[in-house]
Amino acid sequence: MAEKFWTQIPYDKTIAEALYKSLNVSFLLCVILAQRNVTSRLEAEKFLWPKLTYLDNPFKIKNIDAAVNILRKVIDNKLHVAIIGDYDVDGITSITLLTNVLKNFGIVPDFFVPNRAYEGYGLSNEIVERILSGKKYDTVITLDCGTNSAEEVKILQKYGIEVLIVDHHQAKTLPFAKCCMVNPHIDDDKEHDKYKILCTVGLVFKLCHALLKVLRKANDQRVLNYSLKHDLDLVTLGTIADMAQLIHENRIFCKFGLKILNGKYRRPGIEALCKSADIPIDANIGQHDVSFKLCPRLNACGRITDAVLPITMMLSDNFDEAITYAYELEETNKERQLIEKEITEQAEKLLRNRYINDDGIVLYNPHWHSGVVGIVSGKCARDYAKPCIVLGHERDLAKGSGRSMHGVNLIDILNDCSEYLETWGGHPYAVGVSILPENIDAFRKRFNEIVKKHSTGKSKHEKIEYVHELTLEEIDNNFMKEMEALQPFGQKNPEPIFLLKNIKINNLPATFGVQKNHIKFWLTDRHSKRILTIGWGSAGNIPPIYVPLDLLVTVNRETWNKINSLRLNMVEWRRN
Repeated sequence: MAEKFWTQIPYDKTIAEALYKSLNVSFLLCVILAQRNVTSRLEAEKFLWPKLTYLDNPFKIKNIDAAVNILRKVIDNKLHVAIIGDYDVDGITSITLLTNVLKNFGIVPDFFVPNRAYEGYGLSNEIVERILSGKKYDTVITLDCGTNSAEEVKILQKYGIEVLIVDHHQAKTLPFAKCCMVNPHIDDDKEHDKYKILCTVGLVFKLCHALLKVLRKANDQRVLNYSLKHDLDLVTLGTIADMAQLIHENRIFCKFGLKILNGKYRRPGIEALCKSADIPIDANIGQHDVSFKLCPRLNACGRITDAVLPITMMLSDNFDEAITYAYELEETNKERQLIEKEITEQAEKLLRNRYINDDGIVLYNPHWHSGVVGIVSGKCARDYAKPCIVLGHERDLAKGSGRSMHGVNLIDILNDCSEYLETWGGHPYAVGVSILPENIDAFRKRFNEIVKKHSTGKSKHEKIEYVHELTLEEIDNNFMKEMEALQPFGQKNPEPIFLLKNIKINNLPATFGVQKNHIKFWLTDRHSKRILTIGWGSAGNIPPIYVPLDLLVTVNRETWNKINSLRLNMVEWRRN
């Protein structure tokens, strides 16, 4: 495993002190804000207490006006619409959101999601053939795909179909003509770079916001029947699942979306999903529940079958119908977990035996299911602190996903390796690739060389950054309320890690979990206050008792039977 060292995140003390003088919060919270490049009182207030009114005018995003005109034409002329979306959570929530909005204005679109095994990803030739073989459509809208599908768009246009693309993937070539594309990555205006962090469901929300503004100005009374803010639950699911940066508008979306997920307007599909995931009805759903309980279940079908089922569930207005779909998803998710576990074990064994000295890891097995290899590559990247691409087999191609950490940009890496790839795309830290099996060895060699070049001068040890030293006595409800103001956590707004120094564990840690791979123990402060501490996956590295230790921890609030209690999660330990 990767060696790790601990370091405190640097911050400007002058900025922290200025924030402390202007805000009615603790100095510790001001330190964390300064570490996150929040430098003024106004920025701090927007960060800690965001409002929906802080959202930008949606028309600032390039081509939103043209996209609204297409949707108005669809609504005014009652045109037939097909929506094509990706099979991940971003695609699922994007389809659900746009479908719900269009239905409010009398348009019931048909949705198409590629079957991974037979139709590949996005706007493929196969999905185009399926659309053209059915009823006649006037408009095709692609969500979370289409940016790099120029030939497929031309085929649709040849049949007189207008195409609207809403996507957040980076373009490999200049956008093609005669097609409306809403994608911030084709916008050269540096002032609009903040929109590049939006995933597709965020862009769909902005598009729908713009549409409702125009229709409201036109005195369309149907606007009064739709409250777009209630769809922020969908935006939250897609944004968190896509590991988008939780800053700027994404932070506002998720802050309010979590309130919707926990409020009286929870949609039947979400209610059913929570029940199937054994989330108590009175539980406060946070980003951890979204990341590890809700989104994996929504993703499961798209990974190993197709994503029609979760979309149908999310569109349902009937709980009894939705719960049937949710339990089907649960069975599919269990199947996904078994497949993932087997592939992970094989991949890590292959990595250790053959590629442990490589700077960039490429693993391939023709028997691996390409739908789950992204999860496997993420685990390998975390455990070995190296960029990792894991490939399975799909339709005559080696196909899979890559994950990266510690500032190694996979988009830059793959740009220098693209001669060996059939297709590729994604984000700096998460990519999808397909490659001819006979090119894998050459690609692996080139990938390793480029990663090594990009990593020159960087530490090969994993770095764990903590925000500040803390004492057990400081951990109370007031402390927790301030930490909750920083939520939701994610990319560019990570959960704070704190250092506890010279701590002694006076009770033998107990293992728990189906595989007994987690541990729990109690820490006691000077006032005899006890705090439960959990070490997830730490059964193989249990800290000693009665010995002075330093611990890195995160702090959470746990709700059980409507009783709140504070809990620590151990990140790492070492002898003092």
